[in-house]
Amino acid sequence: MPGAGSELMKNHRNLLISIGIVAVLFVAAIIYTLVSNQDPYKFHSGLGSGLSVSPDDETILFSYYDQGAEAIFKGRLSDGEVEKVTEPVDEDHRMPQFSPNGEDILYLSAGNEGVQSLQYMRIESGSEPLQLTGMDVHVSTAAFSPDGKTIYYVAIPAEDFLKPEGEKENGADLFSVNTAYGEFLKLTDKDAFDMSKLSVSADGTTLYYTEFDGIQQLIAYSLDEKVESPYLPQFLKEDLYEPYFSENQELLAYTAASEESKKSGSLFEYELFLMETSNGEKRTLTDFHASVTSPSFFHHENRIAFLMQPNWPDQPEVYEAMAVDFDSGEIAPLTLEFPESNNTFQPAAIARLFVNPLTVPGLYILLFGLLSVYFHSALDKRYLPTKISAVLTAIVFIVSCLILFMNPWAAIGLFGLAAVLAFCTALVFTFAYVYTGLTSSEDGDNEKSEILKR
Repeated sequence: MPGAGSELMKNHRNLLISIGIVAVLFVAAIIYTLVSNQDPYKFHSGLGSGLSVSPDDETILFSYYDQGAEAIFKGRLSDGEVEKVTEPVDEDHRMPQFSPNGEDILYLSAGNEGVQSLQYMRIESGSEPLQLTGMDVHVSTAAFSPDGKTIYYVAIPAEDFLKPEGEKENGADLFSVNTAYGEFLKLTDKDAFDMSKLSVSADGTTLYYTEFDGIQQLIAYSLDEKVESPYLPQFLKEDLYEPYFSENQELLAYTAASEESKKSGSLFEYELFLMETSNGEKRTLTDFHASVTSPSFFHHENRIAFLMQPNWPDQPEVYEAMAVDFDSGEIAPLTLEFPESNNTFQPAAIARLFVNPLTVPGLYILLFGLLSVYFHSALDKRYLPTKISAVLTAIVFIVSCLILFMNPWAAIGLFGLAAVLAFCTALVFTFAYVYTGLTSSEDGDNEKSEILKR
């Protein structure tokens, strides 16, 4: 049967070639994953996550990504015309806010490592921005005082921001800076785990921010008494995010998980809510079954601008700018002529399309599946690749247990890797089992056919 032997050798050779190609792709995907910048926004074009409505309701301030570069833009709501406000170089500009008189803006500038400094500039004169904080602190949120002369902000030492969770020595605190004289004050010394979405009361005496303490709650900090307390705890008893007050503080807009998504027990969906601060009466303003963020009240209309993420919870976030009339409930998109991408060809962006979180596990399964076929055909050791994969899984799991107390975060990462390997091993075993059954049945049919021919 020289013909059969030749065909078998040819099949083995083709299998080895396929195994070699997949192995090279597998190793290349691992190397690319380890050495490449995994920032999901590196090549992203689209709206950033913050917006602000001007005091005259005629302009909206927002950030926008163009092939991964984020800058501040302003858009005229009457005709949708958009103008670029900042020209970042080797940094990203985000989270812009109008001053109370609409003449100045503040925004955050993020460096290559993600550390954010506080920037301030006049919006109409074309003057150069003034950097209010250095790169020794990371600013997460900021807000103007009612007179526009002071900016309050939340910051954490940059060295702690860059450390993994569990290794930080210092937390977040409240600060203020005078925009005219550059005078800084540290208002708290609490090293909070998380403080976000800072705002200032209309009379300038109270700061508001969210903080996690069992639930994500709204906190009021008295600038006169230097004390903090939960804000309206009798009305706000569940997690809330992105709080934003109306100008007279009679209304509070915020986002929270919808009751429907809570009951489903699956992915939470975040909608926009409106509460009357005098009596706690609440209304749900949106029903997108997605994620709503960055609410901002118009000043002379009963409308709230906001961003909606239809691709929640994927990254990079794809936002749509919208507004809701909270009297009628009517929702409409904000008609702005968003910038066109420069669409320059970037090979790294093409590579990222093919190397994603499913690529490496998929190539691993394919590689060990092909090895199972080869070992079954050439050596009759069909489950050897499955055993090798199981041993690798066990080694990674044991190492994760051994380093659990020395480096908990690394242990968690390795445990996650072991879980992925275990899943892949189960799939490889299933494939080997099914393939063995199919080939055994086929071999039996061939033997019967040969007997009948004789």
